[in-house]
Amino acid sequence: MTIRVKPTLLAVTLTSFLLVAIHREGGIGSTRPSDRAVQLGSAALVSEGSLTVPSRVTQAVELNLPERYWDRARIDYSEVLQVYVDNGKDCCTNKAPIVGSYEADNRSVRFIPKFSFVEGQDYVIRVQHRSANQGVFHKLTPFKIQPKTPVVKPEVTGVYPSGNILPENVLRLYIHFSTPMKPHVAFNYIKLVDASGKVDDAAFMKFKQELWSEDRKRLTVLMDPGRIKRNVSTNLGLGPALQKGESYQLVIDGGWPTANGTKPLASFSKSFVVSEALRELPNSGNWIITAPAIRSKDTLTIKFDRPFDHQLLHKDIKVVSIAGEKIKGKSLIGHHETEWHFKPNEAWMDEQIYIVVDGELEDVAGNNFQDLLDHSVTTETNKIPYIFISVDLL
Repeated sequence: MTIRVKPTLLAVTLTSFLLVAIHREGGIGSTRPSDRAVQLGSAALVSEGSLTVPSRVTQAVELNLPERYWDRARIDYSEVLQVYVDNGKDCCTNKAPIVGSYEADNRSVRFIPKFSFVEGQDYVIRVQHRSANQGVFHKLTPFKIQPKTPVVKPEVTGVYPSGNILPENVLRLYIHFSTPMKPHVAFNYIKLVDASGKVDDAAFMKFKQELWSEDRKRLTVLMDPGRIKRNVSTNLGLGPALQKGESYQLVIDGGWPTANGTKPLASFSKSFVVSEALRELPNSGNWIITAPAIRSKDTLTIKFDRPFDHQLLHKDIKVVSIAGEKIKGKSLIGHHETEWHFKPNEAWMDEQIYIVVDGELEDVAGNNFQDLLDHSVTTETNKIPYIFISVDLL
């Protein structure tokens, strides 16, 4: 019988003495005697378990428990194991463990990280034990999966919104890197600087779990909504982070380590001017659509009336046939996220097609077709799951 446990933060507390084995998928690897032995009074049961660490990014972490020590009903898997992004020198106070899910059978518990481990990244496995003499204590095991790919020079490859004119209430910034970056240190390097050189330390939301993509090459940086929304305490106290007509720089200081500890990131900056805030719902009626010719592979083009969220544009617009079947092809975002282009894999065969837009597609200020980011608490949400736009081919 297999028990599946919802994704949770990796934590760990055993209610009785236990020995822990961590092994690779498909078999137990080499062991270290010092890791196999756990003291209970003066006795050490060296042969009861083994400890290994993942050697590949896709491997899970597994705890093999001697059956007589495992009262499964009393074990909370979310209190049995912690894995941190850390080098082991100062783990793990005031740090959040990585996120994943658990699977268990009658003898072992497997931990599957939500995102694969990253080559070259330092990790620490923390297991919490309990003994009659020592009470609760922790055992730390650092590990690193050695890179098997060529080292890529670390650099910022893009920042979105990509334009140099941004609305006063822009909500998200996406920073793309050429190689996976070290997490939990982003705001030691990322700064918002005004024209006088003053740094605004309260401009961004600083989460314990930074908002990284799975490959850790894209970081989502949120402007503090409290600085965007009018008549809330943060805005009234500090004012907007961005002021219409003013110039700013997004600065990334040099020295940010990569995940695998290669050459650190060079400094980077993006300059932009602030325009008037976007405070109206998006309206597809303001879009300009260029239809392709039937029986051609011409590109379908949409020109928006405002810039939209770069990441959401990749998934929230689709093209379907008159029969409702999704048309396969490649989409391209252009002109600072104010254009969307779609080239079909096969020639257009229907005289009419539909553009289907998710009602939750957001502009760069976080406004979607259902609701404004900055709205009154009494404002009702528009119940618009999708927008269907009919296009007649030429």
